[in-house]
Amino acid sequence: MLITIFATRFLGGIWKDWEHICNEEEVEAVADSANAKADERIGGGTPSFADYLAGARYIFDVACGPREKPREGDTEVYGVLVDEVVIARFQQLREHFELRLTA
Repeated sequence: MLITIFATRFLGGIWKDWEHICNEEEVEAVADSANAKADERIGGGTPSFADYLAGARYIFDVACGPREKPREGDTEVYGVLVDEVVIARFQQLREHFELRLTA
């Protein structure tokens, strides 16, 4: 399974766009978290893509400081690519790819 995380991270005093391809351990952690979310939601069964987004947020979201006063490394996941399916907040994902095209 291929999982890519789309997020914003607070680095060098500003929020920056961040894209991360998960390694095997991270894929397993996100998948386990998605399974747990599915268990909470429907009492078992196959996780939905929304469960993968929730699972990625559980694993990768970091908040060392409040949003109005973030700390270095704070991370907010807004999307996840699971194999060939993207689950994300549309506006943020669109801005992510627009920035990549202009960089």
